Amino acid sequence: MSAGSNIYAESLRAFLKPVLAYLDDPKVTEIMINGPEDVWIERKGRLHKTDARFTEQGLLAAARNMAQFVGRTLTEERARLDARLPDGSRIHIVLAPVARRGTTISIRKFSTSFLTAEQLIESGSWTPECARFVAACVICKKNLIVAGGTGSGKTTLLNVLSTFIPDDERILTIEDSAELQLAQAHLVPFEARPADQYGKGAVTIQDLLHSALRLRPDRIIVGEVRGGECFDMLQALNTGHGGSMSTVHANSPVESLSRLESLTLLSGVDLPLRAVRAQVAAAIHVVVCCARYADGGRRISHVSEVLPLDDRGDYRVRDLFVFTETGRDAEGNVLGTLSPTGLQPTFLPKLLTGGFEDFTQAYFQPATYGYPPPPFFSGR
Repeated sequence: MSAGSNIYAESLRAFLKPVLAYLDDPKVTEIMINGPEDVWIERKGRLHKTDARFTEQGLLAAARNMAQFVGRTLTEERARLDARLPDGSRIHIVLAPVARRGTTISIRKFSTSFLTAEQLIESGSWTPECARFVAACVICKKNLIVAGGTGSGKTTLLNVLSTFIPDDERILTIEDSAELQLAQAHLVPFEARPADQYGKGAVTIQDLLHSALRLRPDRIIVGEVRGGECFDMLQALNTGHGGSMSTVHANSPVESLSRLESLTLLSGVDLPLRAVRAQVAAAIHVVVCCARYADGGRRISHVSEVLPLDDRGDYRVRDLFVFTETGRDAEGNVLGTLSPTGLQPTFLPKLLTGGFEDFTQAYFQPATYGYPPPPFFSGR
């Protein structure tokens, strides 16, 4: 860390003294300041109200200190800020009177150690057979979308999936705020940049996608698509950049495809709706959905293959693994199974020739693992 960053860190800690204990607690993943006297934290996936208190002027000073360091201004005219701090933490600030209870700040802490596939198995987020299948999809260059709601673990899962990419490939990552941590040798990371106070100098994800296509990538990983750049991403996926990945806010496989469709239309592309849907269905091969459950745990809820459109031009998916919630234990933890549905992917021959000879019919049968079949799934 540079001397300037050290000075900044000490300055910020002084401004954030009421919540220092939570900043230093590795079990706290997010700090939510809903005004000077209403502070919450997320610990192990659950929300807790704290006794921390700020003065309005002290909280406003902390907000402006953050903005100053990232080269932005916070005023009544520019009352919102979305940025990344030097330690990697993501912040979002909204000033009063837009924030009716006073200056509102969310600090999502940056984790220096990301989970591994094995740790996700140990925590019950997915099963060995599901992990192996998803790894095979990555290795055999199927395009994947990781979908889920806010705080469901999409970025964490995308980090895990990226570990399955062979080390001899050229990977370009494109993010709004840098959160991915890939360990491959040939990595080219890009980060978008907002406009300055004069409205100049912005570099968007769409701009970076244009650059990426001219830099000979084997794979493109977009941290999250949230606007018209989705059209450019679909073009990249449909023109030979197999094995690429991204995340999107959605709660089910079909909803994920509809979300990508809506984002594509934001680009202003002049294409019939059916043509847009056909591009989405052709570009995305597999959707992996994750969700945060009532006990705070993050789990894989669906692993689904995207099929061609039906005769009416609607999306079709084939659920290959589905999590079924069965109840709660005495501590309130969610019980359930992430079970294969018995359906096989249409691209199974490619997986078999790719070295996954154990993907026989029995691999996709729930009875093989002693699981009950999921009561609800798509693509029967």
